[in-house]
Amino acid sequence: MTAPAPLAVVTNRFSTLNARQDNWIEPWLAGQPDIHHFSITGAPDLPPIISRCAELGVQTIVVNGGDGTASLVFSALLAHPLDPIPSVALLPAGKTNMTATRWGMGPNKEEGLARLLDLRRRGLLTQNVETRTLLGVHNGSGQPIYGAFFGAADVVDGILFCRRHLYPLPLPPGFSHAAALGVLTWRCLMQSGEGSDVTVRDWETPLESGRFFMIVATALDEMLLGLRPSPADGPELASSFHYMSLRPGTGAALRAVPRFLRRRIAPGRGLTVRRVQRLNLSFTGAYTLDGEMYSADRAQPLVLDATRSLRFVRGTLI
Repeated sequence: MTAPAPLAVVTNRFSTLNARQDNWIEPWLAGQPDIHHFSITGAPDLPPIISRCAELGVQTIVVNGGDGTASLVFSALLAHPLDPIPSVALLPAGKTNMTATRWGMGPNKEEGLARLLDLRRRGLLTQNVETRTLLGVHNGSGQPIYGAFFGAADVVDGILFCRRHLYPLPLPPGFSHAAALGVLTWRCLMQSGEGSDVTVRDWETPLESGRFFMIVATALDEMLLGLRPSPADGPELASSFHYMSLRPGTGAALRAVPRFLRRRIAPGRGLTVRRVQRLNLSFTGAYTLDGEMYSADRAQPLVLDATRSLRFVRGTLI
């Protein structure tokens, strides 16, 4: 049997589940010299690691971290001139693991790694892949960043609250996410205020503008906290992503809450849900991509698109 191709593992030791169970992955990798383990603390660590993977002939990069770590790896891979670009396998080792559980090796990191190593032993690792379109965010300066979930407007304050006060607690992810949904619902009902001022364009066509409590875009089939979008704009577009916005105010919030509770989000008064291929967003304030926080300036609109993709190793056989 032909020896498996070299494998790289990128570990963020500060991601939530890795920090709670330090070095959990190392016994799995011991005694396997063709598996190369790299640790990172942030984006600057990745370019030399990607270059080293190219030198080693790595065909698959395993991301051992949360959504934010995965986004950093996606962005580094797409910024590096590799041909072919290695496929990616995601292990859910953060507090927020929406991307890993939907595009990766499943909801449990140890079980996911066991499946991955079994596929590799059987020579099926490079075959058991699926191409996924990523959400790109271009801010007009520097390299674009890539991920799966974008959030802006007042909801980002709620996400920050959850990250600072809920996610550090020693709670199972399911309880943390349920509590986070409760916090966001409460803020939506009780603290909508005036909302954030945002102008949204679909390509060059004005889509909507004004005050918003929530703006979300995602390449995933689910949005925030398991909410599944049901757009009313016909069949799925090629290379597209979901867009949702919610206006501020108690009236819009009350109309939206039943949809939130049913986890199925359809458009309605004060609530936009649709599929798009490109958006221009003009606003000043914070936004998030896969849990990492960034800042926007209205003078430099953000462009969101779905033009790049990566191959992901599936947790189940195709």
